[in-house]
Amino acid sequence: MKFRDLHQTIKIRIITDFFTDITQMSILPFMAIYFSSHVGAGVAGILLMMNIIISIIVGLYSGYLSDRIGRKKMLVIAQIIQVIALTVMSIVNSPLITSVWMTYLMFIFSNVSSSLIGPAASAMIIDVSSEKERPYIYGLGYWTGNIAIALGATLGGLLFEEYKFLLFLMFLIVSIATLIIIVFFIKESLIEVDTNHNEQPIKLGIYKNYLNVLNDRGFMLFVLATVCIMSLEFQLDKYIAVRLKDQFSTTFLSFEITGIKMFSIIMLINTVTIVVATLQISKWLGRFNAKAVLTIGLAIYSVSFTTFAYSNSFLLLIIAALLFTLGELMYSPIRQTILAGIVNDKSRASYMAIDNLSYNVAMLIGSVGLTLGAWLPSSVMSILYFGLGISGLICYRKAIKVKDQQKPSDKQVLQVN
Repeated sequence: MKFRDLHQTIKIRIITDFFTDITQMSILPFMAIYFSSHVGAGVAGILLMMNIIISIIVGLYSGYLSDRIGRKKMLVIAQIIQVIALTVMSIVNSPLITSVWMTYLMFIFSNVSSSLIGPAASAMIIDVSSEKERPYIYGLGYWTGNIAIALGATLGGLLFEEYKFLLFLMFLIVSIATLIIIVFFIKESLIEVDTNHNEQPIKLGIYKNYLNVLNDRGFMLFVLATVCIMSLEFQLDKYIAVRLKDQFSTTFLSFEITGIKMFSIIMLINTVTIVVATLQISKWLGRFNAKAVLTIGLAIYSVSFTTFAYSNSFLLLIIAALLFTLGELMYSPIRQTILAGIVNDKSRASYMAIDNLSYNVAMLIGSVGLTLGAWLPSSVMSILYFGLGISGLICYRKAIKVKDQQKPSDKQVLQVN
């Protein structure tokens, strides 16, 4: 499998997502600091929480509408909203004028755009790909996404404080280019557009639609598993970072390594390993049964976080960082491949919307973990982490088993060729 062999829509999405991720990551991680500096940390926290809630609601609407009016139409609408939002954000953060509240309003619209894009874009990838192609597609997307995140975060760290207008302008240019590409080069992938979607009130339609999704036991087990596993990942820059800051200190080759430096080393190992080894490891793992790779990867992942939560040994933390990355490389692309195989073909975008929702729930649990860590000893937190990881693993396996029973002749969900 090579990049040139992929469907044109997939190639376009991978390329445009790469540049979008770079510009987004140069801005979004720093918006909390931006709002905190202008309105205070307490108010900023409430504003960002409201933004998450709005994004969740919009994502559910997007999933429903994408399955009825088409993926491309949703992408075009969302990208137009993004261009308008970024145009205003650029203006109100220019050398001529500054408006924090207008920035926040446009920040909401920018996130609304992203929430509209997510389910439609994910469903479109499934529409135009085969089971055999998906491991390569998701592995490639995972690799390019992590490179983009690293580049964007570095760019933002260097420029956001002094040159945020330039970053907003770059994001705007990328968004305009993406809109043009979507309009002229991407074709609709939803074969049967529902022309009768206006026959019932949209709220009633959404309710019935997502009730069907929630009644899909196999998929909901998959979502529960995702919440458990992603809750661990969202602990990394919260409880684990704070614990290392408070508890870790050592000397290595005459260099003093504080907890903050140790956390940076862990993140550096993760980023470099992903950039260097993703494609090679994904190609090698493609020879094995996906269910076995997922199981081993999640077991390694869980043990790594258990170590992060408890150990203050420099060597053990380095080993855990390497194993954490290996586990991530093993389970993440395969999780996406399995997800693509278990969703209902007639409601793909709706299923993707619920899957996206699981990330928001995991993010909230990650915040709760930071609060719990203030009361519980690290040994107890490590046990909780291990329990979360194993619970996620069990739920993934049960989800696959339920789907295999529903589709006994379709073993492609479990096998990566």
